[in-house]
Amino acid sequence: MAQASRDARFKILGTVIAEQAAARIQMPFGTEGVELSDTGTIDQAKVQQQIKKNGQSIDAGRIVTITAIEFNDNSIEFELDGGGKNKKAWYDRIEVGMGGSGRTSPVSRGDESKAKGSKIVLRFAKKVPPEITPDQLHALLDPVLDFNKRNFMQTGIEALPTEFQDAVKAKKASIGMDKGTVIMAMGRPDKKFNDKDEMGSAQETWLYSGKGMRTTFVWFQNEIVVKIAEY
Repeated sequence: MAQASRDARFKILGTVIAEQAAARIQMPFGTEGVELSDTGTIDQAKVQQQIKKNGQSIDAGRIVTITAIEFNDNSIEFELDGGGKNKKAWYDRIEVGMGGSGRTSPVSRGDESKAKGSKIVLRFAKKVPPEITPDQLHALLDPVLDFNKRNFMQTGIEALPTEFQDAVKAKKASIGMDKGTVIMAMGRPDKKFNDKDEMGSAQETWLYSGKGMRTTFVWFQNEIVVKIAEY
């Protein structure tokens, strides 16, 4: 059973789940991810071994989203951008792990998507502290993730193609962006819809309600923006 208290887990889940940060290091595909000790030591040899074996999923500087957290006896696991294993699209399925109490998730929609993320396993020398806080977790994860919004937004923008940099700075979506870049530019949508285009292809629509009567629609296919309209 997880050692972190119930209140501590709920505070962490309410704060850290769906939180964004900039990756400080390269991360691999696969189920093992990056191992980080509570003293800040990264098992770099294992990271490179996993990258050689499974390939690299995350570049240093990329903006990632924590999409699942699982509490264990002496570790906490953080799934980034849906993890490094093929499964249902992570945007339709954010999972929360409660250690011994199992794993729960909303009903997922959409086809299986190719893995795009990775995982961080934060290991403690003894047990996970019962009253560990979100701020303490941020500090422990600092060798791998930069939660400073000013820093990671600047780093993330600089890592984008030039045409996307201008759009993000203008807080607008652009054709060809992925969902993470749209969130960087416009924030999270007010509503999401799953439907089909005129040709019958599956698509996802994000709706942003602006000031006055203006509403922006952003359409995605295969996780990429294919159409934008403002009404």
